[in-house]
Amino acid sequence: MRTSAAATTPVAASQCSTSNARESACQPSRALRRRDFTLDVVGLAAFAFAGPRASRAAPVDSGDFYATWPYSKPSDIIPFVEANATRGDPASVLKAYDLWREYYPQYSLGKEKTAKYADVLRARDPMTVVEIGTFLGYSAISTASGLRDGGRMMCVEFEPRHADVARWALDFASLSDKVTVVTAAGSAAVGTVKDFVEGVSGQGAGVGVDVLFLDHAKERYLPDLKLYEDAGVVVRGTTVVADNVIYPGAPGWLEYVDSTAGRYDTRLIEAMFEYDQVWNENWESQKDALSVSVKL
Repeated sequence: MRTSAAATTPVAASQCSTSNARESACQPSRALRRRDFTLDVVGLAAFAFAGPRASRAAPVDSGDFYATWPYSKPSDIIPFVEANATRGDPASVLKAYDLWREYYPQYSLGKEKTAKYADVLRARDPMTVVEIGTFLGYSAISTASGLRDGGRMMCVEFEPRHADVARWALDFASLSDKVTVVTAAGSAAVGTVKDFVEGVSGQGAGVGVDVLFLDHAKERYLPDLKLYEDAGVVVRGTTVVADNVIYPGAPGWLEYVDSTAGRYDTRLIEAMFEYDQVWNENWESQKDALSVSVKL
């Protein structure tokens, strides 16, 4: 795969297709394929109550924390953010989310990838950004806070409970005027996204989105990209950013966007996988990457 930035490392698409050992890392288990899987029920309970294995990654006062801030549903994060962040200050909301994740590990773009994705956005300076897979709104807050004047963002989140929290968090961060959160599967939101992009541009039909960010069900990356291509949402010049393309991997993704295929100019930005199974004593942190692909 050809790269166009010295800060990135090329990773061949064949890494996720030719080796049985590699395939096991690139093909997500059923539990990992959904960003909303069972973290708020099974995984979190295991982390909070598994005893010594869990406590090795949690701060000393973890017992008091769990008693004060129990987590059984996504909206349980709201009072914690209210108590630990400042309304109208996006950076403080992200800081509160990061602190929450120290006790309750969960999917989030995380500090490292957020910074690298922010670099991509600054270079592109988009007017329109569409995010598919918003979870609780972490990356949406970071993205929206850096939009230029007049810039707008649409987030598509399948799970209603997650979408509700994301809307609340964006409002708390005073970003709801820049971001619309749609509760739908990415494949079902194509028409809504197209109307949004054309409306923001003011140029009507034929205008594509500036940046499309994918961080939803990994097996849906490629089918959904093709839907957005066919609908004219992804057009020449659109930048498509996808998370977790190495671990757990997205079937067929790297092969499709590989620069040698002639559809996209693609580079990989290496980063560590953002979610550690701290209750699993055999867990090892995984290398991952963001793919950044410009439509040719």
